[in-house]
This record gives sequence, C-alpha cells and structure tokens, in this order.
Amino acid sequence: MADHIEEFIFYGDDLKIERFDPDTQLVYANPPMEPVADYDAAIKEALDNPIGAEPLEKQLTASSHVTIAFDDPCLPIPLMRHDLRGVVIEELLRRLDKIGIPKERIRLICANGLHRKWTMKELSIVLGKKVVAEMGPERISCHDATDDARLITLGTTEAGHEVEINRAVDESDITIYVNVNFSSMNGGWKSILVGLGSWRSIRHHHTPKEWNMKRSIMDPETSPMHEILREMGKLVHANYNIFQIETVLNNNVWPRPLDRLLRPIDTRNGNSAPGMAVRSMLSLATLGPQVVKRTIRNSLIRSDYRLCSISAGDVSQVHNRTLDILFKQQNVKVKEPADILIFGVPNLSPYSAQSTLNPILLRSLTMGYLSGLFRGRPLVKEGGVIVAYNPGLEKFNLRHHGAYKDFWDNDLENHYDPEECWTALSEKYADNPDYIRKYRDDYAYHGTHGLINWMWSGMGMRHVKGVVLAGAKEPETAKKIGFTPAPDFSSAIAMAREMAGNGASMAYQVIPPLFCVDVES
Repeated sequence: MADHIEEFIFYGDDLKIERFDPDTQLVYANPPMEPVADYDAAIKEALDNPIGAEPLEKQLTASSHVTIAFDDPCLPIPLMRHDLRGVVIEELLRRLDKIGIPKERIRLICANGLHRKWTMKELSIVLGKKVVAEMGPERISCHDATDDARLITLGTTEAGHEVEINRAVDESDITIYVNVNFSSMNGGWKSILVGLGSWRSIRHHHTPKEWNMKRSIMDPETSPMHEILREMGKLVHANYNIFQIETVLNNNVWPRPLDRLLRPIDTRNGNSAPGMAVRSMLSLATLGPQVVKRTIRNSLIRSDYRLCSISAGDVSQVHNRTLDILFKQQNVKVKEPADILIFGVPNLSPYSAQSTLNPILLRSLTMGYLSGLFRGRPLVKEGGVIVAYNPGLEKFNLRHHGAYKDFWDNDLENHYDPEECWTALSEKYADNPDYIRKYRDDYAYHGTHGLINWMWSGMGMRHVKGVVLAGAKEPETAKKIGFTPAPDFSSAIAMAREMAGNGASMAYQVIPPLFCVDVES
C-alpha cells in the first residue's frame, strides 16, 4: 500500500495538493448528469405541459397582473456563466406579451428574504442584460422583509406560525416563481415563504430547534424547517395562484479549460497525479494578493452547471419531481460514518457572493452547510472531529455584513451558546433601526442574519468533539469561533487523530462539486 494519497483540496481562495494517510476514505461526487440537449425546447415543453396546473395561456388574459419572483444571486456557487433564470424569464415575458399583458402589469421581484438587496448590475448576472433592459429598474425590485406597507399577513397555522409574505402576491392574478435547484434545501414552499417572507414569518422556522445535526435541512422529508414551510404553504396555496418553475442543475462546476485543472485527481480511476507544471502554477497562485484573488472570485470565476431538468406548475408536485432528480445527481452512498471528517473550505459561501467571507460565515460554511450535507445520518460520527482547511481571516465587508461585525466585536463573547444567543439577541437585532435602515437602503444583510449563521453553526458544533482549522493564519480568530488552530494541514491531521483517539477512521469529502451523502450504517 502507498504511504500516502494525493488529492486536490481547497484552502480559501487557493487550491492545493495535500497528502492524505492511506487509510483515508475519499468520498467523491457523482459524475455530472447528462444535460438537456435543447434548453429552449425543454423550457417550452415545461410551460406548455405544466404539472397539476393549466398553461399560463389558459390562466391569464390581457388584463391580468403578474408577479415573477426569482432566486437571488446567492446561488448557485459559483454563479453561472449563463444563468438559466434569465433564459426562463425571457421566455415568460415573450409569452405574457403574446397574451397581451403590457409590461406595466408585470413586476419582477428578487426573492432575497433576509439576504441583502442587490444592485441592478448584480441582478443582471441572474436575469441577463436583455431582461434588465426590457423591464428596467422601475419594474424590477428586491423584496423587503421589514416594510409593513409591502407585506400582507395571511394568518397563522394550526401550530401558531405567522404567515406573512410580499404584498405583490396579493396584488397579482398569478405569481410565477423561477428558481435554480442547486441543493435539496431549496425550492418548494421555501421559495415563496423564505424568499418573499417577512422577518416575523421567517423567525418561526429559522431557530435552533429546526437547524441542527439531528435532522438535516438537506433532507426535506424529515427536516423540521421544511415541515413548517409545508404547513405555511397550505395557507398560501389556499389564497393565491402560485406557478412554480424549478430547474435542476447538474454538478459540472468548472468551465473549460478550468475543468481540467480543478477537477479531483481521483487516481482510483486511472488518473495520473499532477505534474510539476501544475504544482508550480498552484504554488505561484498562492502568492497573489488576497484582494486580487477576491476580485477574481467575485467577478471572473463562473460555473458551467448545466440544465438537466425543468418542471413547471403546482408547487408541491413540481418540487417532488425536482427532488427525485436532484437526489440522483447530488446524493452519494457511503457505508459508514468517520471519526474524523476533512473539508477543504473555499471562500465561497452563499452569503459572501459578490462580497467577503468573514469568520462567522466560515464557521457556518463549515459547521452548517458542509457538515450538514447528508440525509439521515452525518458523515462524521457524534463526538468526532472536523478538520477544516481555510486561512480563517478576520475580514468583514462592513456594508454587507455590518451587523455581523457588531456581533463579532460586542456580543459574541457573552453569547457563545447558540440557543441562548438566539433567544437573547434575535429580536433586539431585528428591531435595531440602524440595521433596518441599512437592510432597506444600503445592501446590508438583515440584522439577524449573522445570528442565524452563528446559531446554525453552533448547533452543528454540539455534534462534534472539536473543529481543527488547518492552515490558520490568525490563531486568535480561529479560537474566537470555537475552532482549534493548526499551522498547516499535516499538523491539523495529527491534532485530529490525537483528539479522536487510537484507531480513528478518517474521511475526506472532496468538494466542490457540492454533494450530499447517504450513510448506510
């Protein structure tokens, strides 16, 4: 047996080749599903033959009012070179025009929920320049989860959950929602109820009870969050006409020629280890200034995800079909969990899109998103150890993440416990007039958004004995988020083995592409 295994692993904005112990289980994503051959034909077929609903041409007249809502630019990761949402919306606008509906009776709303609002330039990444030029800023807006004048209350569910959404849904004869399904936590009733929901409504399903490692939010069938969303969805369904359009992406992350460089080595399949030219190039890339790397990541790096399915019609029926296909692409069977689980952590969080990864987002990316990529049972055993590879820099975008920074500076030290933190601070941060103003008018995340990520990652950390941050450049920053700093990758592995004990099993989930695991035992 070889004395080590070599594989690519992300380290912030860098890609490295590291050595893994020979007993490490390397868990790889499924190959990309075959994409749809003709996008235009697939979109037309979905709209001509919707599931559980009549085609738009039979539902609408020239006097109809229409709202088209769409996922914000947080997803997919990285953003797409040719985003499908814009292609679908172009076809919708063409059909609405053919029906005779003037654009003055059509509005487009970015369903950003508690995320920050987006500039028109940023929205054009999703919508495309043609849609932005046709509809203009007077017909395109971002949702506001705090503006009572633009919200409508539908009542409460039997469990007492308030349901409040954007008033445009009430003012329209139909609301058409266009999304990209990049992971199984999104889509379905989450689209409307989170994307177009109010803070008062969202707070019911974004709590420690719903966000933990016992039942993953990547498993809609068992997740408490999705259970509440389905319950809320009944009220929306009873009152309004929602026409859902869901696109499923394959996991073909990198465009050519980047795909040849960035795809996993995976020598099991006969691939050869990278030569000296590749190794030298990666080494040189690590020397670049951080600000340059961040600019390249935000402005130049785009994915090559391809459409492998599109469905339209009734929200629940469409989403069930979406999940069937998504699980085939995203979910990988693994025989048993590991005592030590390794993640390469790129500086790519949904909440750092067109922005900066801060320490709270690093913690939530590691102990929320990545650790939560499972159905049924986590890939790391309870009481196990996570090794996360990222420099862990204390860097905040003060415009986008101002409330994050305030929490970091003023409240984190006294509110480390995720449940206590949420109980003590969520309403205080939600009602803070400065945070509300910045959310409404200056592209800031909602005041509670940093608390949600702190709470989510804190619940994940209860599952493990510890998290070792490999290659930590700022040890005090790592300690502040509850991670144990290690100067380099090999030191981190040694520390994890000492924490996990003799005979500890080890796994490396090779990401990207993003994928979930189904642990069999």
